[in-house]
Amino acid sequence: MESTLFQVQSLFYQGAYQGCIDLALSSTSNARSSDPASVSTLLYAARSHLARSPSDPASALSLLSSLAAEPQVQAIQSLARFVQAQTQDNTDAMSREIVNLTELLDHAVVGEDKGQTIRCAAATALFLDGDAEEALNTLGVGSGSSSSSKEIECVALGVHMLLSIHRLDLAEKEYLAARAWADDSLLIQLIEAWIGLAKGGRATQQAFYVYDELAQNPSAAGTPNAVPSLIGKATALAANGDWQGAKKQLDDAAALDPSNAHILANRAVVETHTASQAAQEYLGQLKQVNAAHPLLAEYAALERAFDEHAAKFSLGATAEA
Repeated sequence: MESTLFQVQSLFYQGAYQGCIDLALSSTSNARSSDPASVSTLLYAARSHLARSPSDPASALSLLSSLAAEPQVQAIQSLARFVQAQTQDNTDAMSREIVNLTELLDHAVVGEDKGQTIRCAAATALFLDGDAEEALNTLGVGSGSSSSSKEIECVALGVHMLLSIHRLDLAEKEYLAARAWADDSLLIQLIEAWIGLAKGGRATQQAFYVYDELAQNPSAAGTPNAVPSLIGKATALAANGDWQGAKKQLDDAAALDPSNAHILANRAVVETHTASQAAQEYLGQLKQVNAAHPLLAEYAALERAFDEHAAKFSLGATAEA
């Protein structure tokens, strides 16, 4: 079971969420729900339901309903309810779950896997609620010093948050600090790739190598589990201006998982740089798959801003000015 847990964990880290869910369910169907490895395996599956696009909190809650109310299980259940409340714009329910997650942090012992899971769940809810500073504090990430977290999932999530708020400098410090004690970790490789994509230039080449190696892994190559790595390769190529190369990687990914929201989002972006008329088509498909995708929200915001400025524009006023 331990080897299966490692595979499930690796799929989760790589963003192969459906593969993670499928393997977790098939490997725990005859296992005792109280077995620690089975609990950890199902927690990764539940987290995959929450991380996928679109998120599926109902399936996450259903998956965990038969497990004992251990703190790490309660944390993922609470995060699922938070995500569910957020999709319903239920701010009262969101606040209740953040309070619940904050209280569960009392059970998050440093160095224990369950403690890491609780911290990641609480920090995710805080970040989604707009409190990046408290989310990073919860993870013990953001200083890049020797006192930074020594829990690799906390570090990886923290780096992702730092990059999201455009603090590349702090993300690099966390990466360098973590390399001293987790240099052979899959998450360290992925963190290096994320930072490479954020930095741009020559650093994107190393990001490409990381994703290329993962995509060619015999356990993933030619299956939907390779899709996140193919998207990563496409992103690295696009960052270097190789739009045709990026398009080829996304075409390969689409052949494995045609309705993947992240493939559609990236195809829409890439097509705007290849003199193609397909960008709007992909945006339309993305809206059908996940109407709440961040790209669609940003696109709609830009359209509104353009319309507002266009409504104020006057050739006569411009000439007089």
